Amino acid sequence: MDINDLKNQINNRFENAPIQSSAFYADPEDHLDNQKKLRVTLKSFIETQKPDTPFALQVLATHSEITIMPLGLLDLNELKQWENEQRLKSGKTYATGEEKTGTPIVVQFESHVKDFKSEKDVLDIYTDDLFNHFNDTFNDKLWPAIMKYLNENQTILRDVEKKLVAESQEVKATNLQQLQNMQADQRKEKIGFDLKEDQFDHYANYIADLSQVNAILVSSASFVKDQILKDMPFGQMMNLPEMRNTFFWVLDNTFNEIIYFYIQAFGSTNPNLKKHLNTIRKNLATLMRTDAWKKCNDIIEKGEKFNSQKFFTDVFMPIAENLEVEVDKFK
Repeated sequence: MDINDLKNQINNRFENAPIQSSAFYADPEDHLDNQKKLRVTLKSFIETQKPDTPFALQVLATHSEITIMPLGLLDLNELKQWENEQRLKSGKTYATGEEKTGTPIVVQFESHVKDFKSEKDVLDIYTDDLFNHFNDTFNDKLWPAIMKYLNENQTILRDVEKKLVAESQEVKATNLQQLQNMQADQRKEKIGFDLKEDQFDHYANYIADLSQVNAILVSSASFVKDQILKDMPFGQMMNLPEMRNTFFWVLDNTFNEIIYFYIQAFGSTNPNLKKHLNTIRKNLATLMRTDAWKKCNDIIEKGEKFNSQKFFTDVFMPIAENLEVEVDKFK
């Protein structure tokens, strides 16, 4: 096989072939469920496709995307380089006998937080391994690689929440100082009701918490407005599966940022509270999704203009208020 034949083989491997793609949202805590979703998705793929089918499967986490794909799908030069390296090592451009065949599988980790780098692993498994030895390949090689990056995502999530908690403490100290420097009539005029001195700390903490929640909401609302919706009518966006799924991914991420903020702020020093917040997390997430879906339908049916900031505030501020109540129960 000469070099021109090799180039043609590589170029024809993905050229003009439809890419099979799929995605699912990874729960930050329930890795058994994540593993099940990934296994079912990949199993469905190999039962309906061929080993040379281009594919990209995304695992969507709170602050990252993990993509499983054959080498060269996004950058054909990577596959060419790998083929050249294989030829230099073995003197052959194809496998024989018991050697592995197909294209290497890549797991790409794309961080959404600039302080954490993105990475890419070329695994010691091939597309043919998925089709011919699915269970061993999945359990021994693929899932450990995915878990590595799911754990990295959790590190990012904790880092983000720690920064939010630190900022919250600064806001609380400022609010507390302002309350202490006001006269009773000034406090009533500013707050709208009488606030006793023994309530200062609780009120300052409450305002600081909601300030951080609002910062999360502003960021999420801006992302939806600028990156997803743009100039598109809301109803049109909701009719596009990819856009709609991304929108609800943002909703899930926003919810998790908020609840993990409370877990980090209050659960880190109170194991029972942390356990309780984790227990109610899934139920609150279900309520959030149901409420968000209803509000989306109402906007479309009434022909209202979508206001991203109002939408996120209406959906998530009740969640934050609920979490404040749950935290107070443990104080």
